[in-house]
Amino acid sequence: MSKKHTKKLPKPDIQGKVNIQTPSESKGEFSVRFKLAILLGVISLIVYANTLRNGFVLDDITVITQNSIVSKGVSAIPEIFCTPYRRGYHISPNDLYRPLSLSMFAIERQFFGINPIAYHFTNIILFAGCVILLFLFLDQLFYRKKMAVAFIASLLFAIHPIHTEVVANVKSSDELLCFFFAFLSLNVFIKYLQTGKKTHLIIGSLFFFISLLSKETVITFLAIIPLIFFFYRDENKKRSAYITVGIVFAAIIFLIIRFSVLNFYHANEITNISFIDNSLAKLGLPFESRIATAVLILGYYIKLLFVPYPLICDYSYNSISFVSFKNIDALFSLAIYSLLIVFGIRRFLKNKKDAIAFSVLFFLITISLFSNIPFLIGTTMGERLMFFPSIGFCLFVPLALEKWVARSELTYPSFVKNTFILVTLIPVCLIFMGLTIVRNNDWKDDYTIFTTDIKKQPNSTRININCGREIVTNAFVTEKDTAKQKKIILQGISYLKNTTTIYPNYNDAYTIIGLAYLTIFDYDSAERYFVKAFQIHDTSSVEINNLANVYFQEKKYAQAIEVYKKAIKTNLNDTIAYERIAISYFGSSQYDSSEVYCIKALNLNPENMPAIDHLAGIYYMKNNYVKAISFFKKTIKLEPDSLNPYTNISVCYLNLGKNDSAIYYLNKAISIAPNNKQSYEMLSVAYKTMGNLELSQKYETIAQQK
Repeated sequence: MSKKHTKKLPKPDIQGKVNIQTPSESKGEFSVRFKLAILLGVISLIVYANTLRNGFVLDDITVITQNSIVSKGVSAIPEIFCTPYRRGYHISPNDLYRPLSLSMFAIERQFFGINPIAYHFTNIILFAGCVILLFLFLDQLFYRKKMAVAFIASLLFAIHPIHTEVVANVKSSDELLCFFFAFLSLNVFIKYLQTGKKTHLIIGSLFFFISLLSKETVITFLAIIPLIFFFYRDENKKRSAYITVGIVFAAIIFLIIRFSVLNFYHANEITNISFIDNSLAKLGLPFESRIATAVLILGYYIKLLFVPYPLICDYSYNSISFVSFKNIDALFSLAIYSLLIVFGIRRFLKNKKDAIAFSVLFFLITISLFSNIPFLIGTTMGERLMFFPSIGFCLFVPLALEKWVARSELTYPSFVKNTFILVTLIPVCLIFMGLTIVRNNDWKDDYTIFTTDIKKQPNSTRININCGREIVTNAFVTEKDTAKQKKIILQGISYLKNTTTIYPNYNDAYTIIGLAYLTIFDYDSAERYFVKAFQIHDTSSVEINNLANVYFQEKKYAQAIEVYKKAIKTNLNDTIAYERIAISYFGSSQYDSSEVYCIKALNLNPENMPAIDHLAGIYYMKNNYVKAISFFKKTIKLEPDSLNPYTNISVCYLNLGKNDSAIYYLNKAISIAPNNKQSYEMLSVAYKTMGNLELSQKYETIAQQK
C-alpha cells in the first residue's frame, strides 16, 4: 500500500469536511471579511443613530443621574468595586454586583456630566462592537467556511427589534459590556486553540472575568464554552481543557468577590423578590400554575424572535395572566420547547459538529437562566434577557435556509445570486430595521415610553403607576393654562387608579394619587387616598407624613397631631413633626402643649423659624410680652427682611407702654413695606398714647390713604 493510502486522516470539521484548524486566508479573503465586519458595524450604527436624540429613561436615574456614588466621577471607581450595584441609589436586601458598567458611567459622568448624548453614543459603539465580534466568532467557529452564514446571523442580530431595550436604554450598558467581553474572550480562546500561546489563554480568561463583572448572565458560558471547544472545535483536547479550567477559575473568583461584597452589605437575600416585579413570586401561587406560566412566557420569547411586536418596556405583575397546563398556549409552548430539546440533543448525539444542533443548544442553554423554572429571577419577563439567547435564533435562520431551502452551502458571494434567499431575507431585514428605528423613538423619555406602552399593555402594574407618576409630576409642568394642567393631572390620576384596581394593596399608588390631588388643591380627595395608603402601611414614614401633612393643610389639627406623633415614634429626630404638632396645638389654642413641642423642635434645630415664631406668639397670647419680644428679636435676626416680626414686636412694646421702642420697630417695618397700612395705624396709636396728637393725626391720615 502506498504512503498516500496509509496516511492518517484528520478529523472532519462541523460540516464533515477534512480540516484540523482554521486554514490560512489570502489577502483577498481577509479583505472581504474586514469589509463585511465594517459593514455590519455601520449598519448597527445606522439603525440606532436616532437614539442619540433620546434622554435618560426608566432605571437610568438609579445608575447615572441620581446615583450618589457614580456622581463622584472617576474617584468613585474603587468604591464601586466594593459596593452593591444599587447602593448609590437605594439600599436593597436583594442586590446585584455589576461594577464595570457603573465604573464606565462614573467615567462618563466625570467628562460629560449628565448629557445623555454621550451615554447613548457609547451604547451604540458598544453594540456595533458586539455585532462585529459575533461575526468574527461565528466565522472562526465554522473554520472560515461559512462566511455567508456568519454574516446573515450577525446581520439579523444587528437589526432585530428585540434588542432595542438593550441599546436604547443607557442602563443596559451592563448587557452590552457583558456581551462584548464574552465574545472577545471566545475569539481569543480560538486563537489560543490555534497557536497554543499561554498569553491567549490568560487574556481570554481575563476577558471572561471582565464579562462577569459587567453582568452575571454570562455564567451560562460555563456550559457554552466546553460545548464549543470539546465538540465543535475539538482539535486539541488538552487546550480545550485549559480553556475550561480558565473560565471556571475566573467564575469562582468572581463569585467569591460577589458574595463577599453583597454579604458585607446584607444585600444577598436572593429570596427577597417582589411579586410586583416578578408575578411568579406571588405568595400562594400554586406550583403548577407557576411552572405553566413560566413555560408560557418562554413561548412568548420565541414568538417575539419571529414576530417582534408588540415590544413592551415592562412585564410586571398582571401583564401576563397566570395559567395552568390546561391552557392551550402553555401546552403549545411546552411542546415547542420539548421538540427543541429532543431535536437539539438528537442531532448533537448523531453529529457533535452539527451547526444546527449548536444553534438550538446555544439558545436553550442561555435562555435557561431566565426561565423562572429552576429558580426565580428579579423579573417576570424582559426583552433585554434575549440578548444572548437570540444568537441561537439568528444563527438557526441562515443554517435552516442553507439546509432546507437552498439545499446547498451558502457561500459568499454566491448566496446573493440566490433569488429565493434574497426574496426571503430582504423584506425581513427591511421590516426588522424599520421596527427597530421606530421603537428607538419610543425610548425618547419616560413620558413617551410609558404612554406608548400603556396602550399595548394596559394591565401592567408598573407601566400604569409609572405612566401616572410621570404625568402628575412632570408632564403638566410645561402647560401654562391652569385648567389644562388640571386636565393633565386628572389623566395621570386615572392611570394611577388603574394600578389600584389591578393591585388594591399597592400603597405607593395611593400615595402618588394623594400627592396629585394636593397639586390641584383637592384636599378631601388627597386625604382619602392618603388614609388608604396609611391603612396599608401605617409604619412607613412616607405614608405617615403625607397623611399628617394633608390634615395640617386642612387645619384638622386634632387628626394632624395624632398622626404626627406616630411619625415621631418612627423617627425621634423628625423636626418637622415636632414643629407641625406645635403649630397644630397653637391653632387649637392649646398654648401650653404648643410651647412644649416648640421647645422640642428648637432642641433639634435652634434656628427653626416656625418654632421660634410660634413661641413668640405663644408668649404674646399668655401676655408674657418680655419673652415674646425676645423670640421676635430672634425671628428678626434670622429673617431681617420679613415684615411681620417688626409689627408683632411693636405690638408687644405698645402693650408694655414702651412707645419709643414700638415707634422704632414700626419705622423699620415701614422701611421694609412702605405701603403697609397697619404700620401707619399703629404709629398713630403710639403717638396718640404719648400725647403727640399732631403726629398721631398725620399717620392716621397716611393710613387712610393706603
